Amino acid sequence: MEFSIPEILEKNTFTFAFALAFALIGVAIKVVTGLISFYEEVIIKRYFKRLNSLKEHVNESTRVCDYLEKLKENEVFRLASGIKSSPEKNDMLMEIYLLGLADNRELKRIKQYLKPSGKKIYIKVDWFDKLQFLYSLVAALFLIGTGVIFGGASFVQGTGAGSIAGLVVMTMFVIPAAIVGSDFRTHNTLKRVRLSLLERDLISNKKTKIMWSFSRK
Repeated sequence: MEFSIPEILEKNTFTFAFALAFALIGVAIKVVTGLISFYEEVIIKRYFKRLNSLKEHVNESTRVCDYLEKLKENEVFRLASGIKSSPEKNDMLMEIYLLGLADNRELKRIKQYLKPSGKKIYIKVDWFDKLQFLYSLVAALFLIGTGVIFGGASFVQGTGAGSIAGLVVMTMFVIPAAIVGSDFRTHNTLKRVRLSLLERDLISNKKTKIMWSFSRK
């Protein structure tokens, strides 16, 4: 018996849609990667090249030369880490990295809560930040639980298309759960870094908590 392509697609719509979506993920990744590479090559590095060209026309041992050198150092840090901040804060973040307390990806997430305070670090977390951390945890757990309730049974007990459908349903909830839970992962990173800094006596506001404490002590 002969089947035309439209008939095959009609009888296997779900399988075809799943395969198409899976294939398009690679396309999306390539497009995003290309845009990031273009941005780094054309936009970000252009400023650094301009600083190099300016320094060639400035006499050494001058204030302007020192200023350009500091700008270059700051720009190198930004290119390497992806973090744009003041020189003083960049020095603080580099120290955290050199101590092995956080990598570049983690520094990007926690940098907004860290401020230089002399030779120490001030951790600034207000009530809104704590509320955001708590919401992130509760919302992520709710989405994961909902995904397990709606898709878990089909994935475990179903066969063939039923198991695939259950997996798709759980994935549809797990992905947004991972996104909304990013703030709580930031909280965990900040908590770990804070404890390490406390051990080294590098926190200027030692009594500040990054989450509400329900202990009476």
